[in-house]
Amino acid sequence: MQIIVTPNDIIQRCLWDKYKRFCLHDNNEGEIKNIVEANKPVSLNENDAYVIGLLKIIETDNLVHRFNDDVFDFLQIKSSIIKEDLYISKYAINKFVTSYYDKFPDYYKPSVSYGKGLVDLRAYIKLIEERIGNLETITIKNRDKLFTYFVAKDIKKVLDT
Repeated sequence: MQIIVTPNDIIQRCLWDKYKRFCLHDNNEGEIKNIVEANKPVSLNENDAYVIGLLKIIETDNLVHRFNDDVFDFLQIKSSIIKEDLYISKYAINKFVTSYYDKFPDYYKPSVSYGKGLVDLRAYIKLIEERIGNLETITIKNRDKLFTYFVAKDIKKVLDT
């Protein structure tokens, strides 16, 4: 089965970073910029669409909601059980939040309604970064190495859901 989408569709579904990583890995940055600017339909096979997550996404311009869903999914996958509580690595959650900007390339020109959602998302991510920075951390020593964690439910509390 072939799925026809445009780069604009992929970006609006917050999948650009995965599409770039798995489908455009052989292209240089100039070619990728031209692909986004041309916005010509591309054909994806079912496997590629599954890998980048296109088959489970519903389109919305409420990007803050999409971000919150992605954070919840990330916490479910990456949290560790330590002393009967769920913890998330400080490095992992910080990297996830700051790399969320990669889903929207700098040379992408959104529509007006989607552009407003993108502005709201950027402001929201900055707010979340501040809130996460103020959270209490737990340091655990394991084999002469220190690991810093947040309590996973504290991360959920800083999100405006």
